[in-house]
Amino acid sequence: MTYYRDDIRELVRRRLGDLTAPYKWSNEQVNQWINDAIADYSIHFPLLKTQTISCSEDDRQYDLSTDFVEVISVEYPTGENPPVYLVRRDYKHPDFWEVEGYYDVLKHRDFENPDELIISEEPDEIESIDVIYQAHHTFLDDDDTDEMSVPERHLDLIILYVRMAAYQELATTESCDPNTNSIIAGTLELNAHRAERFYRKQLSEFKTAESESGKAKWTMDEYDRVY
Repeated sequence: MTYYRDDIRELVRRRLGDLTAPYKWSNEQVNQWINDAIADYSIHFPLLKTQTISCSEDDRQYDLSTDFVEVISVEYPTGENPPVYLVRRDYKHPDFWEVEGYYDVLKHRDFENPDELIISEEPDEIESIDVIYQAHHTFLDDDDTDEMSVPERHLDLIILYVRMAAYQELATTESCDPNTNSIIAGTLELNAHRAERFYRKQLSEFKTAESESGKAKWTMDEYDRVY
């Protein structure tokens, strides 16, 4: 099922019991919390994407997608059977530029220039590179067009994060103007703590369920280029 931002917001309001206008939480506030939830989710469950790069003759350095986080694999040249994968090596290594079969990533971390892929050999113009990489999930900025990239089975993590943020907002608001004759501040702090603890617990359980620890892992070495 495809979920748009207004779908997520409705699910969130159900969990918060905030179903009748005028709402306790504005659409703007809930929208921000949804994007905050997506940002946190991306840290633990990044989106897997592929970028195909068309080579320029003898050019060893190429811009990566703006949503790039980390490389999973670099196939070069594409279309080989079996596929050929490059091995990561620091581009400052003395053998990097002299030996074929390596790549590195130059991370600028300035949010203005895209990170760059560097390969150790000079390609032909007709060749291409396939980069499988981890990316952040897309933020939702429009109710009608932006689709949630978080899988449906993980949707509850987004809802629980927003619930946690709402409880924290209640506690913070009360602490800014506390009622000295009431125990409400302590109650709200406790509720916020419980909401965060439950979110973290569910996150841990989802990560365990998705864990690859029970499967054999492929560790690339110097021979992996040929298969």
